[in-house]
Amino acid sequence: MKAVAARGAAMDPPTRPGVVLHVGDSITYANPYSAWALRGQGHSPDDAATLKWMHAGARDDTDGFHLASFDHPDGGRSHTAAGGLRADELLAGGKAKLPSLADLLTRYRPQAAVLMIGTNDASAGRPVEAYRKDVEAALDLMLTNGVVPILSTIPPHPHRRDLARAYNEALRALARAQKLPLIDYEREILLRRPNDWDGTLLEKGDVHPTAARAGADPTSAPTAEHLRNSGYLLRGWLTVRRVGEVKREVFDAKD
Repeated sequence: MKAVAARGAAMDPPTRPGVVLHVGDSITYANPYSAWALRGQGHSPDDAATLKWMHAGARDDTDGFHLASFDHPDGGRSHTAAGGLRADELLAGGKAKLPSLADLLTRYRPQAAVLMIGTNDASAGRPVEAYRKDVEAALDLMLTNGVVPILSTIPPHPHRRDLARAYNEALRALARAQKLPLIDYEREILLRRPNDWDGTLLEKGDVHPTAARAGADPTSAPTAEHLRNSGYLLRGWLTVRRVGEVKREVFDAKD
């Protein structure tokens, strides 16, 4: 990823320091995803430094959390995510008038992009290979544009359990093959709730993470208990931690 970052910095125009896009469907567009980053409790010094670098709270086109959670006038989307979005629709653009991924990368020139996509593909029953090819095309777009991809697995799917599991195995294989940073959201959910994630870290019978539940909400301090009870807190916290690692090991690295 250091070579990717160097390529981005040398492009004309170059990637913009600290700009990290969050790209995906309603699980990204939902305000609770950005809540811990923007107004949460329990930020460590490293978290605070990462969030400052990411322009979190700037509420402009450098602030990826703002871009992801902004309620766009077109409805059903933000600047970088849209409800119901599939991987093929991300590539093509047009869902709720969301620009294509290529257009998003050209417009915002991010140094990195967090990509979580696939829940709606699973809901639609898309074959694993078709989904994998679309995600690989999205990753290739990022790499070609000098953008470091931070890939995320999708949460378990209460109605398409085997298919979502197969998608996530494909995502892990892509991350290994291309040496990409990975947020293994599915694994982190199952570590905490191996048998009862449906109705705890995910809404009962639904594909969306929980927000406020059992004394935890997306802005709570990331204690072990809170991270077992708010699916959006878990995702937001994991994202900030992984972006912080990428910042230190890729963008801050001297060699």
